[in-house]
Amino acid sequence: MRILICNDDGLHSNGMRSLERVLSRNHEVWAVCPDRQRSGTSQAISLRETLRMKEVEARHFQVSGFPVDCVNLALHSGMFPPFDLVVSGINHGYNLGDDVHYSGTVGAARHACIHGYLAVAISCGIYDIGADFSHVADWFGQWLEENLPSLNTGVVYNINYPELPSPDLRSVFTRHGKRIYRDQYEILEEEAGKSFVFKLKETIMGHKEEEFSDFSAIESGHVSITPLGLQTTHDQELQGWIENVKS
Repeated sequence: MRILICNDDGLHSNGMRSLERVLSRNHEVWAVCPDRQRSGTSQAISLRETLRMKEVEARHFQVSGFPVDCVNLALHSGMFPPFDLVVSGINHGYNLGDDVHYSGTVGAARHACIHGYLAVAISCGIYDIGADFSHVADWFGQWLEENLPSLNTGVVYNINYPELPSPDLRSVFTRHGKRIYRDQYEILEEEAGKSFVFKLKETIMGHKEEEFSDFSAIESGHVSITPLGLQTTHDQELQGWIENVKS
């Protein structure tokens, strides 16, 4: 099987390299990643800007764009062979709850899903860029081999591996939880009360306590696997409006 790896942390991140080492044991792996840190870019894509792609080593490319640009070039530039699976990660830090709307890691996997590919995003609660992610990659490699026949297109399998795994670690299929954000900005420059320069100083993150959510699995020390769909229509709201029109 031929696998495309991408991420939002760059080509030389420990998470990506650990993932590549494991998947290369049984599969042909190609890596196409941004040339700089691109966290929080969601599904941003370069529409009017030119893109530069450089082959750093065999089957390893870096792109002067966003994670979605990396996937798009790999799938549609005509320079790559066809892929069977796209894996985005291993991200340094969780992508839980509403994080999935902002995450470049999940955004890259979602883009592959939109184009009909099997797609997985994997993240871990370890934020240290120098940390060893070998144990996460080993777990994922085994999980993938066991579950690959059951994976479906049209779904993004959003996997989060706990920073502190339970002694009886297991994988749990979960629902997308509710993240709570409290943001604080710092004013860096102010000109006559009319022009301001801001910097996001701090984001304090909490979450709603819900049974069977991705947060509850991580809090229990287990791996959370949330199947994310592409359909975002609020069916209950839509049905209410339809009924109002009918009446």
